[in-house]
Order: sequence, then C-alpha cells, then structure tokens
Amino acid sequence: MPPPPGIWGVPPWTGRNLASRDEQLVEISAALARRGMAPLCGLGGAGKTMLAIEFAHRNASAYDIVYMIQSESQWSLLNGFAALASELRVPEQELLMDEASSSQTSSGSKTSSRQPRVVTAVKSRLGRRGRWLLIFDGVRSPQLLDHYLPSITQGGHILMTSTNPIWRGLATVAVRGLSRAESVSFLLRRTGEVDAEVADTLAERLGDLPLALAQAGAYIEETGRPLAEYVSLFRQRPAALLERPQTLPVTVATTWESSLAEVFQSPPAADLLSLLSFFPMEEIPRRVLSGHDPLVLDDAIAVLRLHSLIEVKPASYSVHRLVKIIVQHQLRQEDRQRWREAARQLLRTSVSQPSTIDPNELTEPDLS
Repeated sequence: MPPPPGIWGVPPWTGRNLASRDEQLVEISAALARRGMAPLCGLGGAGKTMLAIEFAHRNASAYDIVYMIQSESQWSLLNGFAALASELRVPEQELLMDEASSSQTSSGSKTSSRQPRVVTAVKSRLGRRGRWLLIFDGVRSPQLLDHYLPSITQGGHILMTSTNPIWRGLATVAVRGLSRAESVSFLLRRTGEVDAEVADTLAERLGDLPLALAQAGAYIEETGRPLAEYVSLFRQRPAALLERPQTLPVTVATTWESSLAEVFQSPPAADLLSLLSFFPMEEIPRRVLSGHDPLVLDDAIAVLRLHSLIEVKPASYSVHRLVKIIVQHQLRQEDRQRWREAARQLLRTSVSQPSTIDPNELTEPDLS
C-alpha cells in the first residue's frame, strides 16, 4: 500500500470486512479519468464507502490531498469543510460565516444566497491545484452538493457515495454485492472454516451483500457457532440475525431504517415494496404488474429508486432478498397475509408463461 499524501483524512482500510473488488476499482479509475467525478451508487450495505476508502488507499501516491467528508446534511458538509480548511491552514479570518448573506425562512431555518466563507476558501484553494481527491460520503441528494464541489479543471478528483442513483446526467458506478466466489472466500477467511459448499449456501441466502456477510462473520466469531449451524439458524430466524451482533455499529436492519421510513411515507411506494417483497423469485417479470396504473406505478418506482431499493430492468424488477425479509418483518401479521395473497394471485393470473415458481409455495419464515 502506498504511503498517505501530505493531507490525509480517510479512515483506515484493512480489507478484513470487505473483499477487494478489483473490477469496480478499475471502473472507478476509468470514470475519474474521463470526467473527474464518479458517484458510487447502490443499496445500503453494498460497500460503497469501503470501496471509496479502498480506492483512496490504493491510489494514495497519486494525490497530495485525500479527504473524506460526511455529506448527509448541510451541517455535516460544513463541519467537513471546516476540518479540511484547518488542514489546508486557511487563515482564520477567511473562515467566518458571511452573516450578511444569511436570511431566515418561514420555518425558522437559515438559508444563504452565498456559501459560507469556509466553503469558498477551501474550493478556491483546491480549484487552483491538482492531485487531490475528495470523497463526499453518504450524499442523500445530488442537489445537496451544488455549492460544495470544487473545480476539477486542474486535475482534482471527486468521489461521491449515495443510495440515490439519479445524478442528473452524470454517469454513475453501480456498486452491487460481491461475486459469489468473493463472498465464499470472505466467509471462509473470516470464520476459519473450510467447507466451501456451506459458505456458498450462506452467501446465497445473504444475497452476497457485503454488510450482511460481515455481520455473519462477526456473529460467528463472537458466538463460536459453526458456519453450518448459522445457515440453519438463518433459515429459521433471518430478520433476528440481520439485527445481530449488536456490538456492530451498523447492521443490515439499521442501515435501511431511514430509507424504509421515507418509503413508507409514500403509500403507493410502500404498497409496491410490500407487494414485491412477497415474490419469491429474484427477477420479477414486469408483466406481473401490467394491470396497475402505469403513472402511479412509475411514481412508486421513482421513490424506491431514490434509495436503490429496486432495480428496474427491461423485462423485470429486482428487490434484494434481504430487503424483502426486513420489509416482511416490519409489516403487521394481517398485512403480511394480505400482501402474500396478492403476490400469489398475481403469479396465478398475470404470468402468461409457465413459471418454475409454485404460487402455493410463498411461505413465510419465522420473522421474529
């Protein structure tokens, strides 16, 4: 690993909890070479942040400045820019907020027609030089960065991580799960076991999602439960295991909380996600929903896509299998039964081609 540059503000990367994804790293390098910016987009838990961190560590020698800024809100962005300004040794008089430019909204929050001076100062210094990499982590909306992106004309690079794949014409790097071989290798390495077949079974159950794989490895390490027994327990209690071990700062269950909360504020989107969560196949034919109002359906899909909770393909929709488990777990018992029956009826009546899925096999695991 090359030594860090002069200004370094990126968490450590050991590779222990995420297999290296060489193909995606190459894709990121190509995107930065073409455009100077690369949004890394995908479902929460897919490893976007760790991928950005790995890229920074592997390419440290190409930069003089590498800095990660938490970007969930204006407040976190301002804090990040203030910290970077300190590293850049911006004179204190340049870091004061331009109070004259601030105004009060009807809701009591402050807006500004001009950006805070700390942002201006950092952008000015970066814009006049090259060999820097900024990582905006956890961007909820591209519009949030409108006043925070330095000029990249001198050779700077910008990475963003986001569950939102819609970046107003800017091509994105889609971050998905690991390959099956990477998942199996990780599980065997993390647990110290040698049964590749059992590891393959668990990787399939977890949908090759990096965070879920890391959780399983941590749980097995903490409890001493053999890999085969974990697989058996996951078949019986998937939702409960997706909340464990509780020693982890983030789990699959918690990482989707805010996204699902926003989705369930939109009844059409909530209904669509609830329905799709009871289809047992990975690829759900689009013709299954041909009876729905297309505009209402499109509005619902747009909400789900903002959080990468659905993947839309020419002939199918796809919802990650763990998203289905979490959504089912959150529903009331009567709602589970209602949506399961709705999915069963659609499979019976709407799929014109023979299906390998028996509608009567839409069974429910123990979601406690």
